[in-house]
Amino acid sequence: MLVEFSQGRLIATEFEVQIRLNMANVVLQAAAEDISLRQEPPMIIANGGGVRWSIKLDNTNQLDALQALLGIDYL
Repeated sequence: MLVEFSQGRLIATEFEVQIRLNMANVVLQAAAEDISLRQEPPMIIANGGGVRWSIKLDNTNQLDALQALLGIDYL
């Protein structure tokens, strides 16, 4: 799955999530089991296995697409 948002691109499979930021070619990566989703504000949170980052998406539609792919509940 590929989702474009204001800060870059979200690339996800059922096993992994990558965020490719437009600035400075930064890539945030985490295993799907380390991902949590928050609806308000729409955020992806990675925490586990030495990974810790979060990023706000533009809207809940982008988050809903990721939630459907990963099959995880919102926080």
